[in-house]
Amino acid sequence: MDKVEIEGYEKIPLEKIYLSEDNVRKSKQRVGLEALKVNIKKINLISPVIVIEHDGRFELIAGQRRYWAFKELNIVNIPALIIGKIDSTTKKLVSFSENLHRTKLPYNDTIEVCEFLFKQFSGTKSEKVEKIAKNVGIPPDTVARYLSYLLIPKEVRQMVEEDKLSRVVAYKITSAFWPNKEKIIKISKAVTKMTSPEWERVFDIGKSHPESSVEEVIEEAKKPPKIVEIKLVLTLETIQNLEKIRQERKTESISELIKTIIEETIGEEVILDEKK
Repeated sequence: MDKVEIEGYEKIPLEKIYLSEDNVRKSKQRVGLEALKVNIKKINLISPVIVIEHDGRFELIAGQRRYWAFKELNIVNIPALIIGKIDSTTKKLVSFSENLHRTKLPYNDTIEVCEFLFKQFSGTKSEKVEKIAKNVGIPPDTVARYLSYLLIPKEVRQMVEEDKLSRVVAYKITSAFWPNKEKIIKISKAVTKMTSPEWERVFDIGKSHPESSVEEVIEEAKKPPKIVEIKLVLTLETIQNLEKIRQERKTESISELIKTIIEETIGEEVILDEKK
């Protein structure tokens, strides 16, 4: 992986800038863009965009929202930090690191970065996960969750192909019990004989008690859960907004999305037991 060398800082015509394929912010986000435009009109741009020069044109590595704001404000030149030529892996990391401290990246863009680095880095799957976590600054278990589709053991993939297990369930099991491949395979075989609420509890138990054996996880999952039931009443507008986020994250349902958001917020497992 290349080392970034700073070559200069100057104002560059927007017409000479093009968006890099390695920029991690793939979609144009409107969130916060109007506020950014107001701020730019008041005090100008504090943080320059990051570019690489190629024969008189400039590849934008980081700063898409600032670039869009300048275009919409019809400002001809934008402050830019020029760096030396680097490889695609380093471009991804520069873009991710720069964006990490600004408006949160879309869920799918973060997954794309992790998947790209997973294919670039060498080593075992566990070593790759650790390298990605270290380079992008997110916990290894979060990286594993993002990469679960890629990390599913071939034995479990075979079960999916034979319609013995859904891809979503295989993904959840892999995420919950990573990096224990043997446990992932055993749990996958066990859940095919369990009810939906039971295997939902399997995921939660696996995440909260990773030291438990397969037998202990299954036994605990089959017990009636000790829970406090909370009823959520949502407006139609809230449901519509959640549906947009659900589609972006490719979550199975809105209930599953809410469960995930709560878990990410409080750092504790939540049991989902939908009643039809």
